[in-house]
Amino acid sequence: MKHIRKRTLGILLALVMLLSLVPGISLTAHADGGSDYTVTIPATLTVENSGWNDAGGISVTGTLEANKKLIVSASSDGEYALVSGENKVAYTLAATSGGAETTSWEFTTLPGSASLGIFVEDYSSKPAGTYTDTVTFTAKVEDAKAAAETPAIAQADCTFSPTNGTSTLSNTNITTSMEYSTNSGTTWTDVTTAGSIASLAAGTVQIRVRETDEKLASEAVSITVPQVLRINELVGPYTGDKLTCEYYAGETWQALVNRYDLIKAYSNRAAFGSDGFIYYENGSAVPVTDAVDNTKTYEVQ
Repeated sequence: MKHIRKRTLGILLALVMLLSLVPGISLTAHADGGSDYTVTIPATLTVENSGWNDAGGISVTGTLEANKKLIVSASSDGEYALVSGENKVAYTLAATSGGAETTSWEFTTLPGSASLGIFVEDYSSKPAGTYTDTVTFTAKVEDAKAAAETPAIAQADCTFSPTNGTSTLSNTNITTSMEYSTNSGTTWTDVTTAGSIASLAAGTVQIRVRETDEKLASEAVSITVPQVLRINELVGPYTGDKLTCEYYAGETWQALVNRYDLIKAYSNRAAFGSDGFIYYENGSAVPVTDAVDNTKTYEVQ
């Protein structure tokens, strides 16, 4: 007969308020100034397997003073390892399966809740036994920074100047206190020139006031940067070619307004000089009174 020894991994979750340890307590109320809150955490967690283990979550009820935030922080007695004698199994706290390590949760409004779980390393090679650790949670109220005002930058008020296949976005409300992102907020780049952002590829650029010691970053404004297609230097006549307002001048791509700042009348029809009569991409005729628009695609015949 085979005897199977079971590995049991457990974690004790304890709540600390005002640095006073309350082991095994899952519900503790505390009043701090004008804030009165209750933090609820699970008392224990039994690890079912290596990898992700859901611990339930953290919930907070009560009230916060204006411009205050509640921070719940975690610390591990075993330096984030489940221990059995001399043997250790490392783990990390996380909010979601596959999420980044999390040891602090911030609540700016109550009630609030946050997910909680642990990601445990593979322990199949460890000897059987009971592996435990104690995680201590501390709650405190701090001053909360307000967010900066959202920048007044509207799509309709932006202009775009293409150069070398990218565009410079111009808007008088862009300042050097702002930052922009071209990858949905993954990374941010400081604005270095007031009034404009250069070398933007076609797509969406997000612009916001960056965080300071006094203010959080503002909400971001999304602006669509038009596509810049390239054409060879205009040498007419063209038939049915769709051209954007940029041309090649030997070494660099330049805005078409550098060659034609106005649409000309040729045989009483709108034309790029004598290079060809022009139409909008949808086939409608371009009025002779129009100025050259670097964001539009034209058809030259």
